[in-house]
Amino acid sequence: MLYLRILSALIGIPVIIGAVYFGGPWYAMLILLIVNLGIYEYNKILKAGNYYVPLVVNYLGVTLFIVVIFFEKYALILPLVMFLFFVLFTFTLLNMETINITDSALALWGIIYLGGLCGYLLMLRMLPDGAFFTYILLAGVWLNDTLAYFIGVKWGSRLFAPQISPKKSLEGSLAGISGTVLIFFSGAILLPNVVPLSPGQAILLALGITVFAQLGDLMESALKRQLQVKDSGGIIPGHGGVLDRFDSMMLAAPFVYYAFTLFDML
Repeated sequence: MLYLRILSALIGIPVIIGAVYFGGPWYAMLILLIVNLGIYEYNKILKAGNYYVPLVVNYLGVTLFIVVIFFEKYALILPLVMFLFFVLFTFTLLNMETINITDSALALWGIIYLGGLCGYLLMLRMLPDGAFFTYILLAGVWLNDTLAYFIGVKWGSRLFAPQISPKKSLEGSLAGISGTVLIFFSGAILLPNVVPLSPGQAILLALGITVFAQLGDLMESALKRQLQVKDSGGIIPGHGGVLDRFDSMMLAAPFVYYAFTLFDML
């Protein structure tokens, strides 16, 4: 399992870093692929819980979110949500015998979960200096995940959230947070040309990224736990599915986006 995790990382990380570097349509296509694979896994999870969601609407919804954001038509986001709500509402009314309101609500939730949160990954890259901001997000999430995993496996003994994720330990969680904060702080002090952040900004970013990353992981774990699904998929050997790999990043992305926006304002 560890061998597969490392092999997948050695292949996947350069692809992601390269897409971030080139930006533009290359990065947008990567995000589009992630959201469509993610909504596929989300639909499978719901199906396991005997929920029915209209697949065409879900794929269309997440795709439109990314397209609208890529062309920077942010004023269309709320109309898009209302349009999807109307489509799902009408679909439910026309199929009352097989679909209920809960199915439609979960479908819309999934579209916002994948399309909305992953949309921030695209919005972050589109900012001035967006490549640097995105690399900061990636570094923070990957450091948190790596430290939490290895420290948790080696020394974890106290369960962090047993009802949601029985394998996560308090020791691993604290190691992810404290280790990432220390590395970010050290980078700002020792490598100011590489990490052009003040020590305070570095600490704030590391804390926010790690906390939201762990919350994102717990949110996806809660979904799988309630529907009794072990992994969201198996497309990434050693890591599970796309949701298993990107759940942390999805919730941390809005924090990083607004943090850097606030730094620019101050």
